[in-house]
Amino acid sequence: MTTADTANGAAPAVASEASAADMVTVERQGSSAVPAERPAATLPLPGWLATALAVVAVGTLVALPFALAAGGLSLTDAVDGYYVQTSVLFAVLGAVILAMRPGHVIGWVLVATGAFDTISRLVDVYLLFTLGDVARGASGTVKPTFDEFPVQVIVLTVFGWAWVPSLAALTIALPLLFPDGRLLSARWRGLAIFGAAVTALLSMIQAVVEVVDIPLFIEVPAGILLGVAMLASLVPLVLRFRRSRGTERQQLKWVFYGLAFSIPLLAVAVLGYYFGIGGYFSIAPFVILPITITIAVLRYRLYDIDVVINKTVVFVVLAGFITAVYAGIVVGLGRLLPLGEGNLGLAIAATALVAVAFEPVRVRVQHWANRLVYGRRATPYEALAAMTARLGDSSDPGAALAEAARLLADGTGAAQAVIWVAQEGVLVARATAGDALLEPEPVPLVGTELPRMSGAELAQAVRHDGQLVGALTLTKRAGEGVSSADRRLVEELAGQAALLLANTRLRARLNDRLAELRSSRRRMLAAQDRARRALERDLHDGAQQELVALKVKLGLARTIATREGATDLATRLTDTAAIADQAVDTLRDVARGIYPPLLESEGLAAALSAQARRADLSVTMLDRGGVRYLREVEATAYFCALEVLNNAVRHAHAEHAHIELDGTDSALTVTVTDDGRGFDADSTVYGAGLTHMTDRADVAGGTLTVDSRPSRGTTITLALPVPAGVGAWTGPG
Repeated sequence: MTTADTANGAAPAVASEASAADMVTVERQGSSAVPAERPAATLPLPGWLATALAVVAVGTLVALPFALAAGGLSLTDAVDGYYVQTSVLFAVLGAVILAMRPGHVIGWVLVATGAFDTISRLVDVYLLFTLGDVARGASGTVKPTFDEFPVQVIVLTVFGWAWVPSLAALTIALPLLFPDGRLLSARWRGLAIFGAAVTALLSMIQAVVEVVDIPLFIEVPAGILLGVAMLASLVPLVLRFRRSRGTERQQLKWVFYGLAFSIPLLAVAVLGYYFGIGGYFSIAPFVILPITITIAVLRYRLYDIDVVINKTVVFVVLAGFITAVYAGIVVGLGRLLPLGEGNLGLAIAATALVAVAFEPVRVRVQHWANRLVYGRRATPYEALAAMTARLGDSSDPGAALAEAARLLADGTGAAQAVIWVAQEGVLVARATAGDALLEPEPVPLVGTELPRMSGAELAQAVRHDGQLVGALTLTKRAGEGVSSADRRLVEELAGQAALLLANTRLRARLNDRLAELRSSRRRMLAAQDRARRALERDLHDGAQQELVALKVKLGLARTIATREGATDLATRLTDTAAIADQAVDTLRDVARGIYPPLLESEGLAAALSAQARRADLSVTMLDRGGVRYLREVEATAYFCALEVLNNAVRHAHAEHAHIELDGTDSALTVTVTDDGRGFDADSTVYGAGLTHMTDRADVAGGTLTVDSRPSRGTTITLALPVPAGVGAWTGPG
């Protein structure tokens, strides 16, 4: 875990078998697509001041019971009318922010909210302690007079207005400045000045209204102006959310989450006052808001807000569903139907309906909540479940890796997700998914630790039996950070994918060995062909030429013998010359069998035609290609076709055979059909000839297909690929 984790507001990932070095998070550097985050604004005020104000707020809370006793109020009355506990929360959490983010403007806004509210509550506590019942009328119809209570009137005049700036700090300053303590832009400065002016005006009015009656035409418009400033201050907050990306967006989500609870609770509080329970509902928003603001500013588990919203939506909707069903059946039907007192049957029916419908409703609500929070991408659970199901099919590791990369990208919303496999000292990208489909370069491995993965914001090592078998990497979209949920998902997927990557690694090694073996066989075959050509040249230039010279000399000797009348000698020389002719022909046949010169000089069709004329069966041939190919391709086709003709004579006792050549720039197909006795190709074990042809075709990357049935002849098809970029060949070289 690097320092980037703290900057992104994530909690440390849960420890697993892997070492801490197995997960590496880096921040995106130098990307022009990512807007630079503005530094948070600070105020040059001493930190001890915030601590002192928080201590005063706590002290006020401690002094509350004594004031209650003096004023004859119960704790319930205090909760309903004296919100000291909320003052403490704002002041203390503001001090916490300033302790961890020195000078942060939002921290000072919270401290100011708590401090001014504490002053207001201190005034209430003081009046309650000194005046008792009279204090309860300080804000009502009974007002203390200067003649009777001079000190109390002065306190009310000097400090009684403190609740106004407290409210303004929370409802005007905070929306304007959150989350970095700066205005969204300079054009909102006018609204800030307007809010400050309205706050000052209402504060002056409140300083007087506590002891003197103020006409409504003065007090009411000031209150309306304050309400307008509050509503207008929400506009830049909404605009900021719409334009935000990454960390700032997550911060704003926390605040809107708090507002989503606070506004309905305040509405319930207004109605609750008619039933004497409004105070409890009005306290809750002032507890929820400072907590969510503190989480957002400190960036503690910042990206967990998506999970919190998801679970909250599900809980609230299900709670509403249960309440609506139960109330609709028990209350609604209970009033419509004359079922007597108790309505036990309706209660049972409502419970049964909720029990039956709960799971389908929960699944539907969960799906809707997932779409609300995650969009159309998969949830972490869906990604894990799909990964588990996909890994069960190991028949196609390549497809499994591609699917795993897609699930990784969908589950994290990454711009690019890459699955790497360790092989031969490097990490090689085997599967890539996401929007930014850039081809990653191999990454060298040093030891057993995960190297730095350039361009990736999150890299997770994948280990199997303690060995590094691969890695998973993420690159998030512009402006988005790596969340703790992303880390947990990647870590879980790494555990799921370990066996798949290990098998892929073994398959890659096996394929490398097979490629090496095939290359070795190809080199051996090429060496054999070179040896054949060399032997053919040696026979042609050596023994064959000597036999031809011997034949010429025998002819000269026979001519001399005939002229001298040595008839018997001439006859013997004639017989010897005939033997020499036969030896030359035999040697030529041997040379052609080793490697026919015609194959190299004129090509496959000419060489096969010449061989067909000397075969012991009738052979016809059709050449559809008419082009030349690499020496290795033509040699493979020639010797395989020759072996088929020999087998047709020796084993099938065929009388006729047909050779068909079908060549293009990308492939060469040789088909040989005979009318021999045939055999069962499915059950017959291949002999040396067919085995040699199959091996030779495999070395050339081709295939040999045998189609034969007893008494129906045999068709053997050889398909050879032509290497890419190799077209027709004009001749030997």
